[in-house]
Amino acid sequence: MPQPQKIILDTDPGVDDVLAILLSLASPELQVLLISIVFGNTHAPVAHGNLLKIYHSLAKEIDSIPGAQSRYGSLTATATAENANSNEKPSRKTVLALGEDGPIGGEKAVAAYFHGPDGLSNITQTHPEFTPPALDPSVPHEYLDISSKPSYEVMLDILREEEDDSVVIVALGPLTNLAHALRSDPATFSKVSRVVWMGAALDHPGNTSPVAEFNCFADPFAANEILESCKAGLFQFILAPLDITTPHAIPFSDLIHPSVMPIPDSNGLIPAKPAPTPLEEFVSAMLVRVRGLQASFGLEDSMEMHDPVAVWFALAHASQKRNSPPLEEEGWVLKARDFKIERIGELTRGMCVVDRRGTGETNVDRSKDEKLKTLGLGVGKKDESTGRMGEKIEKAIQLPWVITQTPGIEVLRKVLLGRVFGTKV
Repeated sequence: MPQPQKIILDTDPGVDDVLAILLSLASPELQVLLISIVFGNTHAPVAHGNLLKIYHSLAKEIDSIPGAQSRYGSLTATATAENANSNEKPSRKTVLALGEDGPIGGEKAVAAYFHGPDGLSNITQTHPEFTPPALDPSVPHEYLDISSKPSYEVMLDILREEEDDSVVIVALGPLTNLAHALRSDPATFSKVSRVVWMGAALDHPGNTSPVAEFNCFADPFAANEILESCKAGLFQFILAPLDITTPHAIPFSDLIHPSVMPIPDSNGLIPAKPAPTPLEEFVSAMLVRVRGLQASFGLEDSMEMHDPVAVWFALAHASQKRNSPPLEEEGWVLKARDFKIERIGELTRGMCVVDRRGTGETNVDRSKDEKLKTLGLGVGKKDESTGRMGEKIEKAIQLPWVITQTPGIEVLRKVLLGRVFGTKV
């Protein structure tokens, strides 16, 4: 098997972040070097505590469920290697670092309206058993190397240490930490293999405003800086926007254990399952409130897998090097899109303003648009050497790539449920 793809996971846990984080840790194709915390679904210090809650339940899962030891093999190998009597090859711990608690521009916004005051449906209050004991600074965490440095500095440290084009950043929240790293040291940041972001809404309605997806709304200034730096050719930027993540929904009957809440499946039957594992108890408790919210919005009885889709893309394309256009694994389709991000609009903050003129999306003639000529999208003048009209001129910018197709919801369902919970689908 090839060496796992080294990734930095920038996240704001967040209910769907929990499933995405667990999927990344349960995927042998990936090696999570850093979990970088940012504000978003909740405040950054609270999100940092949520990550410790995830590992608390995950440790119980590994200790009590034999199959979990193989599902989360990278964690068990790390813990075993610390045993002085072990012959296991030492494995580095994932670093956990606290990042920014507010945007680089504009007013702060958090998604407590959906994720609850603690970001995890308020389980801090309703289920205190999921909160681990306070950390003892003198005792190392079993699975994490907890850093005191700002996460953007740790991000840059890793990119300096690792070879060029060897680390992928998967961002599941506002892009604030990434923007700070980029501002601090653009040359080092550009060593990243690619940035994969769950964010934006291009042709789909927003989920925070009529036109804006939350991660883009929460810090549109940071999102704009990352987008424009991509266009300047500093790095490759791949988006999983609402357009593709919203249709990828997994039924709550798959995610909430029937002992916590009996939910009929598609056949009208209550699934018969053994007693819940620690992870099933944790995730089920977190999702009961989410299910109620989804029902109040008039949505189907399923949970949209926004953040897991971004992680799924990263593991499906693990160990790929930079390519333009990116190489697409079977079932995946990417499309280059040209858009700008509104930063200060009274009604349009975080909106992705897509320029459809001359792209085949409308019949507007932009043959005289000089900017499009430099993009290779316009008609341009007749090329005397070829005699052809519309010959593409060398690109002046590098457009971001947008995921427009995946292998399908059922494949994601099988991957996520099988890897995270050990459920056969």
